[in-house]
Amino acid sequence: MFLPPIRKARKTIDETLRRLDGMPPIPEEQTELLTSLTGPGEVRHLVLDDDLRAGSLRDLFNGPALYNGLETRIAPTAELFSQTQFRLSLALINPAVFLDRALASGNATRTLQSFAETADPTRLSWREMVQRLRRAMPEVPLVLWCDEDAPLIWPQVMRHLFALPQGAILKARLQPLQPLLKPEGLTRLRAYLEKFPPDTHAQYERVILLFLDKYGIEDALSPRCDIPGWDSAKIAEVTARYEDDIVALAQDEGVTLILPDTPLA
Repeated sequence: MFLPPIRKARKTIDETLRRLDGMPPIPEEQTELLTSLTGPGEVRHLVLDDDLRAGSLRDLFNGPALYNGLETRIAPTAELFSQTQFRLSLALINPAVFLDRALASGNATRTLQSFAETADPTRLSWREMVQRLRRAMPEVPLVLWCDEDAPLIWPQVMRHLFALPQGAILKARLQPLQPLLKPEGLTRLRAYLEKFPPDTHAQYERVILLFLDKYGIEDALSPRCDIPGWDSAKIAEVTARYEDDIVALAQDEGVTLILPDTPLA
């Protein structure tokens, strides 16, 4: 498994796309690209962690739908790796929470405010975005998970992302829990898992839920949305649509949706 420095990988991929100018790469060009990313040694699994490949905040909220035009930005990159077992991994999140966090970042303020003012809750659909990706890249498998579930399923997500065996030691498995647990709780959780390692995903989830219940930071576990012009009814409508999308995506062909046995929320 190889994870190249993201700036180097981004530059290499962008230069290759500019040189091809819309033409598909020949096998020799794909081999040259892979060698540039990984070096001369044999690499069985290459991970590219680049959220900017999806676009900037202006791209993501430019139009009536979520991630408008995402498929046109991702498909050329996928074509560069058409001779490999390329797959796309994405984390989903409640669109209301996503927009709230984007507004709080202070970036692309005008674009985000305009989106918030004109957004139709019935059109804020991740499934619609996924369907656009599937139409543009029907041969590319999609691995999805919900950001809200990350504290419970992060070991599973890491195994999918990095092609790790079931028994691999995952040092970063508690990373999503760091902002959610009081320091004492995080310390006790690490000690508990070391002393009593769970045998199954379900057992792991039950342990995490118990510690969240006892040591969870309430404000972090229940984030509030403060979006100009959005009342509680609109946020509830967006949330309900999001939950329906997740149920539908779990049944869609070509999509692997990593879900916990017991949802966090």
